[in-house]
Amino acid sequence: MNTKTLFRIFLTSGFILWVLSWIGDSKGILPISTYGMIFSALLTGLGIYFWLKSYKEKRGHYPKFLKIYGNLYKEMRKNPFNGIFFMVKHLLKFYTLILIFSMILLFIGFITIGQSEPVKTVQSYCENNSEINKITGKINHYGILRNVNSKWSSETGNSELSLVFVSDNGVFNVSSKLEKENGEWKVKKLELKDKNTGANNVYN
Repeated sequence: MNTKTLFRIFLTSGFILWVLSWIGDSKGILPISTYGMIFSALLTGLGIYFWLKSYKEKRGHYPKFLKIYGNLYKEMRKNPFNGIFFMVKHLLKFYTLILIFSMILLFIGFITIGQSEPVKTVQSYCENNSEINKITGKINHYGILRNVNSKWSSETGNSELSLVFVSDNGVFNVSSKLEKENGEWKVKKLELKDKNTGANNVYN
């Protein structure tokens, strides 16, 4: 199997798996979706490696990205639709760039916002609240995707966030509101939704 075929297989597989993993994470198919994201990144990395190798085998050098961008910019100044034509002509490379960009954004978001104090406060609240534990059982895995909207200073602040986790008793969505008082985050309202039954429980 030549390198051109290999890079197409790896990049296409990585893209499809990435999309499926995002859907799986939002649906609470955990931790399979998390492993899928990691494996997708590995497949994409292999695809890029074989693409670069194939490119050099064919042209004798690696891609000159700045030159390609410069030529595309000149063509788009003449006709903006040339950008669309270029995208269609190089569709595999185009969605690979989108894939890499989304992976980078997700990684940055997970290690910053996804590991922020409000998120850790909600996780701790869920894990240590006896009423929640009676419903969920032991929490085994949190989803990678978190929706966080926060504003805070060193002493005060507020945050709204949602996340999903899988526990012994199923998959649950969490929507919460927090406030920061005297430098400490506190959960003011938390809604727990069982994705299997649709049952809602609110905690204040």
